[in-house]
Amino acid sequence: MWFRKSDESSLERLEREANDDFHLLAELGPEDFGVEHLVELRDRMQWRLARFDRWRRFNLLLGATAGGWLLLGGLAAWAGEGILARLAFGVMGLSLLGFLAGVWVLKIKFESRGELEYTLRTIEDELRRRAAKQGRSARL
Repeated sequence: MWFRKSDESSLERLEREANDDFHLLAELGPEDFGVEHLVELRDRMQWRLARFDRWRRFNLLLGATAGGWLLLGGLAAWAGEGILARLAFGVMGLSLLGFLAGVWVLKIKFESRGELEYTLRTIEDELRRRAAKQGRSARL
């Protein structure tokens, strides 16, 4: 089940990869893209970065709640409330599982914040370089 091959053919996989602008940007560099396309990619990358930050913030909040549930479970166990302690420890386990699942999803969907920032910086550097080049040719 986990290692099942996808129903996608090799041709479909190649087409999907060729349509991934960020993959092409990483392989070819920003020089092969037009200015309008780079501006569009920059906007999409800023949106992805904002989405990554929202998901990461939510995931950290979920992980932090596990500490609260652990504290509640410990206090309940110390006070002799066995049912409440078990319930709190169970919810703590679910919070930790949710946190780990969130980390996994972030890694699969976004790779890392550094990689997102690097791509954005690459696009912005190329746009600045072209703007400076355009400014020089306008003065000549």
